[in-house]
Amino acid sequence: MISSTRTRSGYQLLSALLLLFSAGGAVRAMSLKDYHARVAQADGSLSALFNLYAAVKQNEGAVLAPEFQRRQSTLLAELRAALPATEQVEWAGRALDVDNRWLPAELDAFTQLPATPVAPRTAALTRIDARIHALYERLAEVERAAQATHDKAAEKGRLHAILQRPEFNEQPAQGSALAQLWERFLKWFRSLLPARRPMQPGTSMFISQAARALVYALCVALIAFVLWRYGPRLARRTLTRERERAARVVLGEQLAPEQTPADLLRAAEQLARGGDLRGAMRKAYIAVLCELGERKILRLAPHKTNRDYLRALRADARLFQTVQPLTHAYERHWYGLVPARDADWAEFRAQANLVTSDE
Repeated sequence: MISSTRTRSGYQLLSALLLLFSAGGAVRAMSLKDYHARVAQADGSLSALFNLYAAVKQNEGAVLAPEFQRRQSTLLAELRAALPATEQVEWAGRALDVDNRWLPAELDAFTQLPATPVAPRTAALTRIDARIHALYERLAEVERAAQATHDKAAEKGRLHAILQRPEFNEQPAQGSALAQLWERFLKWFRSLLPARRPMQPGTSMFISQAARALVYALCVALIAFVLWRYGPRLARRTLTRERERAARVVLGEQLAPEQTPADLLRAAEQLARGGDLRGAMRKAYIAVLCELGERKILRLAPHKTNRDYLRALRADARLFQTVQPLTHAYERHWYGLVPARDADWAEFRAQANLVTSDE
């Protein structure tokens, strides 16, 4: 649902929204973090609106139902309230006026479209979603950059305070005195060494064996040191990974430690044969996420939603285009409560197998 031009237009969108001039009014400006949260709230309302239209894709006449109209009006009101046309945001020590007038204009154009067919309205939602996501990403980058600058300044201040201590301000030793000390050390060390004598026959074999024994001893000592120094850390890391695997929770479903994506697909097939096509689609979708997690493409987490996982795949266009239809079908049949047919399950299973079998 996110256009490929989002990354390219993100900075242009942020600069267009932050049309700044000094704010001297009595209204207290919100922080950049709060504005970021408001954009995330708008993103959630827009996703719910998109799911509402996805649920009636097979029966477009349902958009005229009173319940559908009430739900749509509520979501549009939430979206307008999340991002008003103008508001003040505190950024870089100043109160800035933010221009969000593009959103009411887009929503007005959306509401003026005919109720059916739903394709033009879905396209309008896709366009709005792309701009909101681009704004969300740019705000996240600004927050990360501000945090990094703050941390760097704090570290620089601590380093400066340390360097002001008396022990770091002593005068360095003179070069001549240091050279004399070094010469005295070398003379003392040479006095400890035995005088050289001519090598006797047979001595070379003894020296070779002694050198070999010394090398072996050093190797053993080095291995023992590495195990002593890094062994506990590696053991803790392995234990942490095992614990994370034992506590896998994907989309609210607790997975067994030994459960693999293939096991989940077999469970989905059993649900489908039992007539639970909706549950089979959910199980197969979780299998796809687990497969991508085992390939280190996704990082699974209990708090992440299906939209979070889909956004994480934007860097890989081919994989994103493959998983996006699965995500939409999952939302339509699981959250939208659209009854699934055998043809829907067959198409979903084929797409899921395409992802899990792609090495």
